[in-house]
Amino acid sequence: MSNFDGTIEDSTNVLEYKPDDVKALMRRAQAYEACERYKSSLQDVRQVIAYGVDVVGKPTYDLANGMQHRLNRVIQQLRSG
Repeated sequence: MSNFDGTIEDSTNVLEYKPDDVKALMRRAQAYEACERYKSSLQDVRQVIAYGVDVVGKPTYDLANGMQHRLNRVIQQLRSG
């Protein structure tokens, strides 16, 4: 997964046809984070969390939740300085 721009493009294409594809959302969120596009990553992660643990499964939910906390910290650090 080192071709992050390609991953973002591919995931976005999947999401155009299947907007609730959790796997595509998580892949795109991780690629956005790697490209330092933190707000876009956070938006995808929040969408996954909004589906709830029963829909996405505990491992994915926990990964998304951890990413959300990390992204919030990074965004806050960037704002403050």
